[in-house]
Amino acid sequence: MALASETEAAGITTIAVTNIPSHYRLAVEHIGGMRFIRPALGFHPLAVADNIDELPLFLSLLEQVEFVGEVGLDYSREGFGSKDIQLPAFREIAKALSQSPRFVTLHSRKSAKDVLAVLEEFGVKYAVFHWYSDSSSTLLRAIDSGHYFSVNSAMLKSKSGQAIIETVPRDRVLTETDGPYIKIGRRAARPSDVDDVLSGIADFWGAEKAEVELQVAANFSTLCSLVSVDSGVELS
Repeated sequence: MALASETEAAGITTIAVTNIPSHYRLAVEHIGGMRFIRPALGFHPLAVADNIDELPLFLSLLEQVEFVGEVGLDYSREGFGSKDIQLPAFREIAKALSQSPRFVTLHSRKSAKDVLAVLEEFGVKYAVFHWYSDSSSTLLRAIDSGHYFSVNSAMLKSKSGQAIIETVPRDRVLTETDGPYIKIGRRAARPSDVDDVLSGIADFWGAEKAEVELQVAANFSTLCSLVSVDSGVELS
């Protein structure tokens, strides 16, 4: 709660993702009234198998939310064993999103091809691939389909991440910290660390940081308008 208060006081627009629907409800209780922090209804693929009974709750809550995340698939060593549970659950989520468009943040570790296939199957457009790390061919397909991509500090430091940033059009780039999973030194990344991500993108683009910040804000505002969500961002 201290971190949320600090972020709110700093006026940092933040989408706070959750991993299961019941945790989303707790987030709403604690931070739902804040101006700059928006809780997102999530059902993380690594949490699906142990919490599949919460899928009906997710679907019922979807009608009340504007932001969804993280949802998707995970075929890493950690998640591959639950693939047969994850995939039908994600299809149910995508089917619901096709009828109720939302701002959606996607998890697609080693599974982007199937994630994109499900989105295409149900006509879900303008989703955000968080920390994309899959093949270049699927990346190009996702770009052609109109999706967005969020960049974090780890991507800026790796050759594979840099290649993705180089490929994604500038008007599809968003920022993320992915805290607490990404560490800054010995501590978990926090929303204020997005400032360093903006600086890193500026260096990569050969642009001024202020220019990058305006571009990312415009991208966020445009995406929100495409899915009929109030971004709360005022562009100057």
